[in-house]
Amino acid sequence: MRWFAGVLAQTDSEALLHDPLTHTDWIKAGIVLVCTVVLAVTVSKLLRRAVSRGIGHGFASILTSRFSGYAVFIIGLSYALTVLGVRVGPLLGALGLGGLVLALALQGVVGNFVSSVILQTRRPYTVGDTVELDGHLGVVEDIDSRTTQIRGLDGTHIRIPNANVAGATIVNLTREPVRRSSLVVGVAYETDLQQATDAIYAAVERVPRVLAEPAPAVNLEGFGDSSIGFNVLYWHDSDVPTELAARHDLILAIHREFAACSITIAFPQVTVWSGQQRPDQLYRGEVSEVRAPYPGLDQPEDERERRGPQWRLPGLRNPDRRSGS
Repeated sequence: MRWFAGVLAQTDSEALLHDPLTHTDWIKAGIVLVCTVVLAVTVSKLLRRAVSRGIGHGFASILTSRFSGYAVFIIGLSYALTVLGVRVGPLLGALGLGGLVLALALQGVVGNFVSSVILQTRRPYTVGDTVELDGHLGVVEDIDSRTTQIRGLDGTHIRIPNANVAGATIVNLTREPVRRSSLVVGVAYETDLQQATDAIYAAVERVPRVLAEPAPAVNLEGFGDSSIGFNVLYWHDSDVPTELAARHDLILAIHREFAACSITIAFPQVTVWSGQQRPDQLYRGEVSEVRAPYPGLDQPEDERERRGPQWRLPGLRNPDRRSGS
């Protein structure tokens, strides 16, 4: 700050003219300043309306209108200072050097501001969207020059710096009108899988919050430790309350359908060995040579003859041939 004051002191003698000011000069400067304020406010409002119609309400329209208003005001103020005999060139040079010092001191604020401009240009989300930002899930309420404010699903209000948002993963849950969710259901191993599949489809049809188009899908997921898993894919409206309500209704419908069809929903099981079976009773107590037939190794003799001669590496002798034969 001392350096900035020294620059202003050096430019003070160059910035001001020594000609005496008259009442007419003050009146002209005042009229110019008043007209500048009125024009700046008018331009700001008109541009904000025009930008809002084009890209919607939000920080982009506010930023554009404010910058335009500030630009008009700075031009008018410069002209008013010229009327008063102030040389604007040296004064703007000193202010520019001071602005550079402030920019270096406020890197975080400048970074958030630049990030807000990028977010409004790319528009990954708007006010009213349900998003997941920097690990927080909620509805976007406001986007200003420094932070993005969201309302959490639990009613909390969260402000996230725009620099963090621009550098993190952005998940917009309501960008599209519909969204897909999944539900995993496990059935016992002795269950008729085709019957279970039909039962799940019947349960899905009984849930009004699950959309018919795109159509739901029921896929077998795999063999688990205690169950065979189904993965139910279904579509619903993209808002979070509808997602939670659709999942609740679908679980209830599947449980009722399985109960009506006597299908057991598997749960973790542990088998306890009683220890009554004796090891000497296995294999009927017989002990013999173990040689299980294996494809490609154990073949009938006539099949070997039909296959014809086999390719061998040079220098290897056929073990079946006897010497001198």
